[in-house]
Amino acid sequence: MRLLLLTLLLATLAPAAHAGPFNTRCLVAEGSKKPVQLQFSTVGDDTSGWAGGFVRYGSHSRPISLVRMRESHVDTAPGRPMAFTTVWLEIVGGLAMGSYEVETQGARIQRFVYTPKRTGLGTTFVENPAIDVGDDGSCRWTATG
Repeated sequence: MRLLLLTLLLATLAPAAHAGPFNTRCLVAEGSKKPVQLQFSTVGDDTSGWAGGFVRYGSHSRPISLVRMRESHVDTAPGRPMAFTTVWLEIVGGLAMGSYEVETQGARIQRFVYTPKRTGLGTTFVENPAIDVGDDGSCRWTATG
């Protein structure tokens, strides 16, 4: 299983040199006693359909690799953008440690839930539009104090 996951991760990294710019979103845990900041960054190649990404907790943590496992979409009302649900697998040390389920419609994140494999208990995050994304593609958490 480890070899399969490592192979999958390496295969997804290969096209990164030709992929488009990162899309970064800054989120915070909903209802958390202590603020949990999450940077969610993705990159993809529309021609091949490849996508990859990473998350980073706070401003000083190391990036955690994400591999897109599946994506589905639903047509909504006429004139409205399609709604997408994407499940990202979190890879740490070559092992799947959890998943992120992201529901989007247009430019908005409708739902974002992290579920660690160990506990199975999900944490919901909400986008924080007050946080700026710097030229380097990182969330500027210091803007909120």
